[in-house]
Amino acid sequence: MNETIDGKTGKPDKPQRRIDLSNLRDVRLELAYLYRKMDSGEIKTQDGTRRAFVLKTLHDVIVSAELERRLEALENGTTLRPESASGLPLRLNG
Repeated sequence: MNETIDGKTGKPDKPQRRIDLSNLRDVRLELAYLYRKMDSGEIKTQDGTRRAFVLKTLHDVIVSAELERRLEALENGTTLRPESASGLPLRLNG
């Protein structure tokens, strides 16, 4: 593993978090994490707002992709597995 040294302090940088943001649940969890970091002052509000905007954009893309997938299935007459973009089962009729 390569270690990066901070040029100002001479100390090793913190390792970067690898975050999977491939579904709505992941995006929701990251938004909650971001909120807590902003609330505690660990992340400046301006930086947090920018990150939240990117997460909202990812949310919109995931929702659009799910809608596109469902529309294609309807047009093709195929049956989809009852699962949402969040990775959780959908409620069907109730």
